[in-house]
Amino acid sequence: MLKQYLQDVAAKLKSGKRVYLCPAAQETVLASKMLRKKYAVLPTGICDNDLRKQGRHLNSLPEIEIFSFDSALQDESAEFLVIAPFHSAEIMGNLTIERSVPPERIINYQPVEQRTTCVRFAQNWMVTDHGYYCCCMENMPVFPHDSSDVGKSVETLEQVRNGLIDGEIPIPEQCINCIHHKKSFLYVSRRLNSINFSFQGWCNYKCGYCSAHQPERKNYNANFYLEEYLTEMERRSIVNDIFSVLFATGEPTLNEKRFPLYKHCEEKSYFLDIFSNCSVFDRNLFDLAGRSPVIIRKSFDAGTPETYARIKGVNCYGKMVDNVNQYLSAPYLVLNPKYLFEPGINDNEKDILNFVHLCAGLKVDFVTPVFSFLGNEYAKSDHAKKMFKLLVDRLLENNIFTANVDTLYSGSYHKLYMESF
Repeated sequence: MLKQYLQDVAAKLKSGKRVYLCPAAQETVLASKMLRKKYAVLPTGICDNDLRKQGRHLNSLPEIEIFSFDSALQDESAEFLVIAPFHSAEIMGNLTIERSVPPERIINYQPVEQRTTCVRFAQNWMVTDHGYYCCCMENMPVFPHDSSDVGKSVETLEQVRNGLIDGEIPIPEQCINCIHHKKSFLYVSRRLNSINFSFQGWCNYKCGYCSAHQPERKNYNANFYLEEYLTEMERRSIVNDIFSVLFATGEPTLNEKRFPLYKHCEEKSYFLDIFSNCSVFDRNLFDLAGRSPVIIRKSFDAGTPETYARIKGVNCYGKMVDNVNQYLSAPYLVLNPKYLFEPGINDNEKDILNFVHLCAGLKVDFVTPVFSFLGNEYAKSDHAKKMFKLLVDRLLENNIFTANVDTLYSGSYHKLYMESF
């Protein structure tokens, strides 16, 4: 459906109508690039509720300005296309229910409702080779499934997810006081916007904060094929009409099962959101980004080759940067750099400022800052807060925005993130 929506948007823009994409995110940047490449048009602008983004322009598409919804809605004929793996239902609910915008002004509108539940139950689930879960909070609930029977596995996901949302299955005790358990907008259809494949993987790096550098995991499970899950979810109408597939854990470009997944995402026009250290150049992924939208999330975590080698255990900073630049020449690819603070290693001005300079040169639009992986104690220190703020402020000076990763991290991280602005 993404292709059809973009075709509709292009036709409206060419007829003189004003069409905004929302929110300001990797996916709307990609959609804008597709509009420019395929139809020689750009959206009227991008709408976002974040005050820090409003009035600014994208680095990769400087012609596009970010507007507030209030500003865009002054034009009573303006229309919107909502593309957000985690926030589509929230944005549609805010527009139609809270702001009384007629649904016909949202090009991809579908009915929404408000319900008190964990918003992650509604928005996003992760599948591993042994279970389903919807976040990485401490003591998170995991719901087992049988990966050898994809049909039963997806049936389990659908039953558990809908049961939790509708109150037929009790909310786990550890979820009751979570920041995500609140009154939220969700689709009446109960369709998912995103699925994360976060199964065990293998990586050629040696990052101390990651458990993926285990060569014995190569070819670890010949029965776990990713596209089969998508096919089964499609058969059950669980998949939303604009959909994101996150391919993570280990180094996915070394995974022998990636090729059918690439093909499936291209055929369905899904956003392929892939974690990669970019130490190898995946020609297949690059070619895919010439035809279909791809997001590469790259954990830099350093601003100098020396720090990079110390964290990653591999001395290939220059090769990595060369590969990143080559990837960025693909028309439908965006890069989301991550900076993960490692105490006493990269939490210093030199690394941070060099990293910002690198991101500016790559014309990056969004960076993900992360405190020490899944840890809260370091993030509470004055030094961590000072360095985090330095990173955020310097990025913003270069029109680079930061993206919260509250899907993966704790309530403490979420609070500290918001306090940094």
